[in-house]
Amino acid sequence: MNKVKPSVGIIDLNINNIFSIYQSCLKAGYKVEIINLKKKKLKYDIIILPGVGAFKHGIKILKKNHLNEKIYEYLSKPNSLIYGICLGMQLLFNKSYEFVTSEGLNLINGDVVKFNNSNKINKTHLGWNKFQIQNKDFSNTFKKFENKNFYFVHSYHAQPRIKKDIFASTKYGATNFCSIVKKGNIFGTQFHPEKSGVLGIEFLKNIKKLKN
Repeated sequence: MNKVKPSVGIIDLNINNIFSIYQSCLKAGYKVEIINLKKKKLKYDIIILPGVGAFKHGIKILKKNHLNEKIYEYLSKPNSLIYGICLGMQLLFNKSYEFVTSEGLNLINGDVVKFNNSNKINKTHLGWNKFQIQNKDFSNTFKKFENKNFYFVHSYHAQPRIKKDIFASTKYGATNFCSIVKKGNIFGTQFHPEKSGVLGIEFLKNIKKLKN
């Protein structure tokens, strides 16, 4: 008997090409659908919120289409899981200071801030880097990915106010920043699994285990 594939809905903010995350989720064994911004109900095993670009623009699109309210409703139901990637992870937080101060989804306490230029690093963290697990709750699931290279591209990073929400951290220059966040049924990575090759596909396969 064939197992039922977990359903994944990918929110398309129309600010980046989501073809790669769509294809990666298919390769990871999910049943995948692109979420139309006008969709009335979000009924999936997992919702993915990807994004590349400005925080202000991303949150504006979510709120204009009332997707923030739909996300809150979705997360209030049992066995739900949202996974934010890059900008999508940052949008989960209270606010961002990218260009102007913008309020986020307020799902995780913390702010999104710029890398400190005094560290004598490029303002954009671009390329391959590793993470170290801080929260051991799911270390058995994700331990095998620790100290493996994943692809990053970002100039701002999230600072959770509650330490236990920091699932894993990554070092860039003199800064140790939160590269994976987890709070209940809310999960996010600053890196792009869909741009991280075979390892990224394996990482995506393990996301469903967060629901158990």
